Amino acid sequence: MKKIDFYGSIQEEIGVIMAFSKIHEQLGFTRLVPSKNRGFDIESIEYNGEEVTIEFEFKSSNFIAHGHPSKMIEGRNYVVVCWEDDCGLMSQLADEYNKELFDLIEIRNYVRIKEDFETSSLSQSDKPKYVVLSYNPEMAGGRDFGDWAFSHCYRVNTSEDNPKFAKDSLPPGSKILFYQEGYIIGGFTVVRYEVIDEPQTKKEWELYKKLTDYPASLYAIEIDQYKEHFYRGHIFYTDFFDARDFKVLFSNYVSKKMSRQGKINISKDDYYRIIGK
Repeated sequence: MKKIDFYGSIQEEIGVIMAFSKIHEQLGFTRLVPSKNRGFDIESIEYNGEEVTIEFEFKSSNFIAHGHPSKMIEGRNYVVVCWEDDCGLMSQLADEYNKELFDLIEIRNYVRIKEDFETSSLSQSDKPKYVVLSYNPEMAGGRDFGDWAFSHCYRVNTSEDNPKFAKDSLPPGSKILFYQEGYIIGGFTVVRYEVIDEPQTKKEWELYKKLTDYPASLYAIEIDQYKEHFYRGHIFYTDFFDARDFKVLFSNYVSKKMSRQGKINISKDDYYRIIGK
């Protein structure tokens, strides 16, 4: 089968899904069906004449790390689609869990990676950053971390003299993880970062509220509440995820201590080791 070209390396599950969508017919899947938010990624799809359930992973070992073996139902056909089978998943499931996969597909066998010219041409300051921020519910209005799944803007305390991020800049595509009581509890991907000085007039406050409420506010935050605790750094984000169920102990991956600003810069490799991809 002819390989497809990817400009830039695949390092996340979403890249596996993108590649799969391009070659699903050649692999034996006659049609694409929507994924689900809960359970396995695709509950039912036809594969070479058989009905199967699909789970996408970057590395096959994540199938075990995410607790999927215990959710496998006897009599159902399961297919894992991953970038790399790093643990001999089919054998491991049979030996340790007495479970059987219908098939395992390594997408890397069907993809040719080409140089990512766009990323390589970026200046150092424009390249995505990898940052861990401390999450304190009291500083977040008493809100549980999971509530931020329903928002789009996370505010941070920053000043000209003591910026939260270098040069008051956070490039699009940067990855943010959140730390609480020793554990990584989740994260998101930066769409853009805006530094907004505190509004001075009633009209400016009304415009500011519309900006931070759109397209979905985190509950009904009134202007008086913004005035009481105004933070000038605004991270607009996507791809929010909650990792509290996985108990990711931060010290197992990074030896750095949290700064007084509640921030740690980490490497790209550290980020992907922490999230298990």
